[in-house]
Amino acid sequence: MRTNLYIIGNGFDLYHGLDTKYQSFANFLKDRNWEIYDLAVEYYYLPDIANQDDVNDDDYAEWSRFEEALANLDYEQVLEDKSDYAANLYDPDFRDRDWNTYQIEMEMIVDKLTNDLKTIFKEFILIIDYPNHKRIQDKTINIDKNSLFLNFNYSITLEKYYDISTDNICYIHNKATEDNNDLILGHGISPEKFKPSETKPPDNLTDEELELWREEMSNQYDLSYEMAKDEILGYYKKSFKNSDEIINDNKQFFKILTNIDTVYVLGHSVSEIDICYFKMVKKSINKNAIWFVSYYSEKGKHKHIKALLNIGIKKKNIKQIRIEELKKPMHNSKS
Repeated sequence: MRTNLYIIGNGFDLYHGLDTKYQSFANFLKDRNWEIYDLAVEYYYLPDIANQDDVNDDDYAEWSRFEEALANLDYEQVLEDKSDYAANLYDPDFRDRDWNTYQIEMEMIVDKLTNDLKTIFKEFILIIDYPNHKRIQDKTINIDKNSLFLNFNYSITLEKYYDISTDNICYIHNKATEDNNDLILGHGISPEKFKPSETKPPDNLTDEELELWREEMSNQYDLSYEMAKDEILGYYKKSFKNSDEIINDNKQFFKILTNIDTVYVLGHSVSEIDICYFKMVKKSINKNAIWFVSYYSEKGKHKHIKALLNIGIKKKNIKQIRIEELKKPMHNSKS
């Protein structure tokens, strides 16, 4: 009977010397595909930090929230900047196929910022250098191999350094492998919130005025623009990390957490984008379970406890630690 659950976040990989920072991904993205990097900088309003000498801490902090930034796409600016692709009936070279040119351009941008971006992110994870066992032997911590693991990372750190069986690990956002092109990377805001509000007529119009208003709206309707707008708005659905659906897909894992009485949260920021998973864990485990939660900075320490208290975990059941407090004594290890 398993009684321990480990929730693993990116700080766990960083602690073991893996360079999995989103800031490092920014450099990789620019080297791998400068066009997508430029789209991210221009339309997510992320700072240009790749290969720059004058980058400050605030700029790095913006990239550390990369997944949240995926919800910030300025679709109206995209449409404006690419408006040259809109159909122009007054162009002597206009052809019927030109109606779709603007839409196709939006489709290409959406594909770059969803499918292509995820493919490049997978490549980034796959080329990460894993320090050999000898280099991390003074960092190895005590982990009960027979526990269960809710892993938010895409890497194989648990298997490589702790010989954890894959059967005990739930890769909640999938694992990066050569043959897996379905990593879950995205923002956590419902696509419904990005739908533009419908234009409504002013109040108290007479029937005649209402008819004139409708006629004016009809005259302003631009089919080429509307098709392009519908296409770019589809981005928010394609980049949405549907947590409810993900939890449902992994419901068997959460069902076996009934006897968990100790939870270790290691290297996870307990961010808003992932808080629904913590709610599901709380709902699934022993209600009196003790939570050992690692922190890196004092700011993070306060943020973590606030988030956990907000989902109903009792303060007396939360123990805040640093990952290194769980370290094993120095030991000989194979390189």
